[in-house]
Amino acid sequence: MMITRKDLIQHITRAEQLYAANLYSHLASHITAVQEHFEQLEETDYARFYRIVMLYICAFEDVNMPVMESYLEALESIGEVEASDYELICSYYTQCDASVYKKAVVAFPYNDTLHLHYALKLQHDKRYADAILILEYILECYPALTEARFLLHDVQTAQLLKLCASEEAAHYNDVLTLASATHNLDALTGLEMDPRLDPKSKTLIYIQLSIWNSKSVEISQRWQTEWKLLDLTPTTRYLLADYAQSFMRYDLVAQILRAPKTPEFPEDNFSTFDQYKVYMQDLANSGWQLAQHHYLLVGNSAYYHTGDDNIFNICVTQGLAQNPKNPLLLVLKAKYFYSKEDYNQTGAAYHEAFKNGLRLSEYLFYLLEVNNRIKSWQGILDIVKQFHKGQTPTLKTLFFQARALVNLQQHDAALEVINEALEDFPHPAHSYAPWLYNMRMEYHRKNHDYDAFLEDLHKEVGFYKTGDNDYCQTINCGVEALFEKEDYEECYNYAIYNHEQGKLYPHLYPVLQWICFYEFALQKPDDLEDVTTADLVTQPSAFIDYRNNGLIYWILEDYIAAANALQQAANLATNKALYLRLAIACANEGFNYDKSETLCEIFKTETPEARNWRTDYDYGQIILDKDDYQEAYKVFSELLQSYPKTSFYAFPRAFNNMFASVFRDCSKGIGNISAFHKYTAMHLSNDNPSVFIAKEEQTYADQHYTNDLFLRHNLLEYASRLECGLTDVEKEALLQIKSTISASYFV
Repeated sequence: MMITRKDLIQHITRAEQLYAANLYSHLASHITAVQEHFEQLEETDYARFYRIVMLYICAFEDVNMPVMESYLEALESIGEVEASDYELICSYYTQCDASVYKKAVVAFPYNDTLHLHYALKLQHDKRYADAILILEYILECYPALTEARFLLHDVQTAQLLKLCASEEAAHYNDVLTLASATHNLDALTGLEMDPRLDPKSKTLIYIQLSIWNSKSVEISQRWQTEWKLLDLTPTTRYLLADYAQSFMRYDLVAQILRAPKTPEFPEDNFSTFDQYKVYMQDLANSGWQLAQHHYLLVGNSAYYHTGDDNIFNICVTQGLAQNPKNPLLLVLKAKYFYSKEDYNQTGAAYHEAFKNGLRLSEYLFYLLEVNNRIKSWQGILDIVKQFHKGQTPTLKTLFFQARALVNLQQHDAALEVINEALEDFPHPAHSYAPWLYNMRMEYHRKNHDYDAFLEDLHKEVGFYKTGDNDYCQTINCGVEALFEKEDYEECYNYAIYNHEQGKLYPHLYPVLQWICFYEFALQKPDDLEDVTTADLVTQPSAFIDYRNNGLIYWILEDYIAAANALQQAANLATNKALYLRLAIACANEGFNYDKSETLCEIFKTETPEARNWRTDYDYGQIILDKDDYQEAYKVFSELLQSYPKTSFYAFPRAFNNMFASVFRDCSKGIGNISAFHKYTAMHLSNDNPSVFIAKEEQTYADQHYTNDLFLRHNLLEYASRLECGLTDVEKEALLQIKSTISASYFV
């Protein structure tokens, strides 16, 4: 079968697709097919083939470096080599020859990945001085490259140990520079008494040892009383300024730093590695990065401390004039726009910073804050999704994801995210954990799971100091939840605590006042004023307005207005059933049975899931109080059929049989005398029957069953055992009945 160039191109394309899908084991057949008919390819096809072969070789553990380098040389020979080709080979820094790195960095002098690989190669070969040069150059070009900064610290530490362990005398300035850069206190202490050091160097050592052995307040005092009077080197000043910024002492930053020197840029005219090495050294020594760092420090001081827009703009403008691509200065510029609520400019500045070296994770974090400010909830979800593709989820990303889902009304999805964050991550003192607990509390409250709500509340307040603002704010949330749980005693305890701290929310005072009014066993604080009509919201519109008006009207015994306000609150509440029950109870207290009945009908229709034995029993009692005996009998009969167990066993044995009482009253009202007597007997069978009913039944028998001697005898005997006993007339009547029965039936 004849193999054409088109067939070979298809093999190469398929190999590229398989590599992209991580199906490395299937690459071999396509690569072999091309190799066997390589002569069919044209020169324009070579680069693609060489590149896929290199990628195939790297897909397996045993990398054949000579073969890899031969393919790289082939790419160089046809003028098709790219930075990614060098990056691929240079990533194997334990095997790749140093000559490859030299060619790579000269060909691509601003590629941070290649330079990092070269620095790792030099570190592996223990050529620490050269590695330091490479890393300092990278940080000149990419000041936000955190990986390079960490690696530089490691290499400088290794070089310092090497110099200290060497039998040859090291130059004291080299040792001082490395010890200062790595904060090596042992080396600094050893240099402290070196007679070769000039006064400025000794001051640097003294200040650095003081910084790492003293508290921040002591350092601030020494600056004010001693150090600011000394002639300090730029290194010492930047050391102090960085220290001050780390403790958010931006007031000191502006005092410590003077105007930065203008950097002197070297010419980037090089063709060999040796020329390039000189350029890197000159750039690192130019003061270019220090000047930008200076503007960054002072700009942060103006942004966070003084609020001086003029100084801030000078720092950002002049800093970016020296390096328009400095991502840290671009971030500072973005924060300025963020503070001015210019979010378009904010996003543009962050995007520019990302294009110029800002880490993806930091970039996405900043975008989260911007989208959170503009309430772009879907935007937040998109950013979090992008972050989680390449990074492990963090407590911060999960918090923003959950918050966005909550605001998009996707509460169940939000709960899954919250649970993941709270179960799978450590929760240091200062973290998003308390906010996540607070969100979950709100979820539980919406679902009326108040026990779970209170459990999370106790976990949240564990992050705060007892009595501080966050603590009391969470306790205020507990007041609301406990009120809706109808645990008035505990609600009172929470509210009283915050009242004593002076931190009870104003809108919760009607709740506290109503509990003190409604629960007579709970003492009203002496400094808690009585409510008046002046406390009413004259034009209510929100749920809290109507709820508080309802409670205030209730205290003022305006039961109709109170019930109406609570009904309005119910229409706006997440727990509608609770506030309808409160409205019904209020109307009952005011004996407004028509309103009570209306509210009960609304309750049954609009919150059927909240109906229970108690609510239906209360509804029947309202109908009975209106003397609508026929309807009341029907309601109680349905209740008895729906809740038979509860109806018979809801009350302790010592209590009156309440169902017997209501059916007795209904039977009497509709004229069913037979049923009336039946339920009376049932009621009187209790251990603690009603004296009133016993007397009423006795009177009824005397009037309507004069000839039923046994009935009258039994009722009088029963009454004689009650605490009230019999009157003299009743005693005489009982004796008379006994005599008659004896004479008539036992002769």
